[in-house]
Amino acid sequence: MNKEKLKEIFIEEANEIIEKLDVDIIEFEQNPSEKAILHELFRGVHTLKGSANSFGFTRLGEFVHHFEDVLDFYRNSDIEVSSETIDVFLEAVDIIKEVLVYEITQSDGLPENYEKCLQDIRAVLNEEPVEKSNKSLNKLNDLAIEFEDIEVQNSNENENELFQNLEKDETLYKIILTLGSDIYFRGYDHLTFLNMLALKGRFLKTSWDLTKVPPLDKLELLKSYHGDIVIYLASKFDKHDIEDVFEFLESTEFYIEEIKKSEIEPTKTKEPEIEQKVEIKQVEAKKDKDEVQSSNETKENSKKPVHHDEKKSFVKIDTNKLDELFDSIGELVIAQNFLSENEEIKKIKNEGVTKTLDTLSKITRLIQNRVMSLRMVPIKDTFEKMKRVVRDTSRKVNKEIKLVISGEDTEIDKTMVDSLSDPLIHMLRNAIDHGIEDSSEDRVNKGKSADGTIHLKAFHKGGNVAIEITDDGRGISKTKVLQKAKERGLYNGEDELTDTQIFNFIMQAGFSTTDKISDVSGRGVGLDVVRSSLEVMHGKIEIMSKEGEGTTFLILLPLTLAIIDGMLVKSSSETYIIPTLSIVESFRPDKAIVHSLKGKGEFVNLREEILPIVRLNKALEISTDNPPVWESTLVCVESEKGKYAILVDELIGRQQVVIKSIGEALSKLREISGGAILGNGEIALILNVDGLFTHTNEA
Repeated sequence: MNKEKLKEIFIEEANEIIEKLDVDIIEFEQNPSEKAILHELFRGVHTLKGSANSFGFTRLGEFVHHFEDVLDFYRNSDIEVSSETIDVFLEAVDIIKEVLVYEITQSDGLPENYEKCLQDIRAVLNEEPVEKSNKSLNKLNDLAIEFEDIEVQNSNENENELFQNLEKDETLYKIILTLGSDIYFRGYDHLTFLNMLALKGRFLKTSWDLTKVPPLDKLELLKSYHGDIVIYLASKFDKHDIEDVFEFLESTEFYIEEIKKSEIEPTKTKEPEIEQKVEIKQVEAKKDKDEVQSSNETKENSKKPVHHDEKKSFVKIDTNKLDELFDSIGELVIAQNFLSENEEIKKIKNEGVTKTLDTLSKITRLIQNRVMSLRMVPIKDTFEKMKRVVRDTSRKVNKEIKLVISGEDTEIDKTMVDSLSDPLIHMLRNAIDHGIEDSSEDRVNKGKSADGTIHLKAFHKGGNVAIEITDDGRGISKTKVLQKAKERGLYNGEDELTDTQIFNFIMQAGFSTTDKISDVSGRGVGLDVVRSSLEVMHGKIEIMSKEGEGTTFLILLPLTLAIIDGMLVKSSSETYIIPTLSIVESFRPDKAIVHSLKGKGEFVNLREEILPIVRLNKALEISTDNPPVWESTLVCVESEKGKYAILVDELIGRQQVVIKSIGEALSKLREISGGAILGNGEIALILNVDGLFTHTNEA
């Protein structure tokens, strides 16, 4: 694996570590007694430091080293972490994010707040002195306890006897590690490599040279005193796979030799004596880590075979390869639809052919679902990131707000994850800044709890992914919304509007009912961007609110961006696709409920709800035919402006279609969102119900 490929892997993993740091810090603030979270934080920072230094990202490595110091202090201390120190932790993570960008782009200098954050970190350490010897003891305690994860079979057997312990297809390797004294500063430790080697095979024999370890009071924490570490490893991997474990080390720091039975001298009985030798054994972890007790294993116990627990294996796959696989599945779906719709095949009256086609259809759907599942990831990581958004924003506006998360195991297409973060952040900031009341007193006077609550929930709804953001704040005033809409010429003040139509006004660009716009957000300001972002993902947003009680934003997204369920319709001999996510119902109207107003167009009275009618053939300018509404089919759809009815000649049926990109000319049409190849080979355009209605009204 070349250096550039390794660098790409590092950048990807570094971003994952940094994202987790944010989440873990907030988690620790909420559960300050859970020291395990601090240990996890330290491990992440420790790994990041070592990898950064390995790739020459010295600015990143140096800053992370300082952050590691403060984490190391608190994880080995009983001192409570204050809210102000948590602020320093989060500030440090922000600087790490910025420095990483500087390193990747090879930009000169340092982030603006770099020195300030460094001073804050040093201030924390200066305020909390710690005895060096205690830190050293704690480090040794931690190291001993961590060894419990490494399974080793130890003995004084010579190499000939070691061969008797080999299983089928295993090879015996002799590995010698000569790690530099600066190994800790580079972000590594011996345990790291032992853990990685343990994944490659079984330890049959190990020995450590500890003759150079000084007295405890002279230990330097970031210096390694180990001499050679000799490991005999039984493995089914080849030598190159074993060498991959040491990719980041200098070639002089490790030696790997494949031991062949014929090369072993019969008279050789054991390794040369080392004055002090330590054998790695399973150490029973104790809750009280004040002492590390040594235990002597008998030779009989040391020869017991090691049983490895079954572990799940994972393979990292380039997302581009997944996309290619998904494209191939899309072509398979198209081919399957073609077979199902082929008129010549339909003429074949053969039970065997019919069964084969049915089986092919089931297998195609099964493969499609399984490949789709490869692109699905739990929404948990996205939701967890929102905890910091809520924390930072609520502190900025001086409000006490609790975020309650549920449904975090709900899975969503990986390609949507990054695009979903910004809309969620904006809606949460809106809820905090203008949804939740300004003071605890206001809430208590209204019979509410002093602290505001925001619920962030994900679940499946009708074959789609639904996300709800609900606050228990002041709600949206319909009177204020209508007044502002009237001022901006969006409402004539006469028509009766549904709640949906009223609340949709706040999705207009620049629309806001608040008199004071803060630097955090403004109720309505920017929600048009939220809506646009969701439309790109073929999603939609609904708003429900009750003044004085709170507001709910409901986001509906398709399970995947590549394949959608659509209703095929005919208009003037052309086939179009309406996403089923937008469809409310379809019907053929009675003449009595169809009305026409001069200058206003045609309407249908559907259960006392007046819906405008859009003739698809005229909206797309494909024909001037004007059949009576009651002799046609109406498809009722939900758009950002509310409900309306699309007039089509007929419904063909529901079908799953693979979305294809369209040419530059068609992509400029707001009425069209994409294209698809149907089973009969025909190309059909996918309608954008929001753009279709907007274009018709402007015409």
